[in-house]
Amino acid sequence: MNKVIKGNIETIDQLSDFIGGLSEAEYNYTHGTVLSSSIGQHLRHILDLYHSLMTSSGFELVDYDIRRRGAALETDKSAGVAELKAIRQWVIELTSQQLEGFCTVKTEVMLSDSSSVTAESTVQRELCFVSSHLTHHLALMAISAKLAGCEVSDNVGLAPATASFVRSQQPNEVALAG
Repeated sequence: MNKVIKGNIETIDQLSDFIGGLSEAEYNYTHGTVLSSSIGQHLRHILDLYHSLMTSSGFELVDYDIRRRGAALETDKSAGVAELKAIRQWVIELTSQQLEGFCTVKTEVMLSDSSSVTAESTVQRELCFVSSHLTHHLALMAISAKLAGCEVSDNVGLAPATASFVRSQQPNEVALAG
């Protein structure tokens, strides 16, 4: 299996396991003073990035500006879990030819003005980006869950490079798990 696909599957699986262990209340928990977005809202944001890749017509234009704020999956855990499963399956089915293909990405770049740019990329590079972004938001979701009183493994939301560093410091330890 392609390393980028395998890495995406690992992060999606870690996210799925994390979300699966939450109650509806924890999924919708917002601390307020520390984090203003719920875990479900973070999940929707992550899924929006994958959704932009999935729904682009032949990867011609991947528009990261399209967001589904207020979508049911922000508050309905089962909707979020179902979409995660669909994205996982889509990632698994990507071909080498698709991964190596070029795409144009569009994204907003300014806070002070509505201003988007387009840039050339590859599908493989964009999958690296969305997986990395998933990891970043999963770390934030783990903080939110801890603030809600959940027990969360320190490995949840750990970046691949950090996991490699930890393994290098503990050569006789077992591999990191979600």
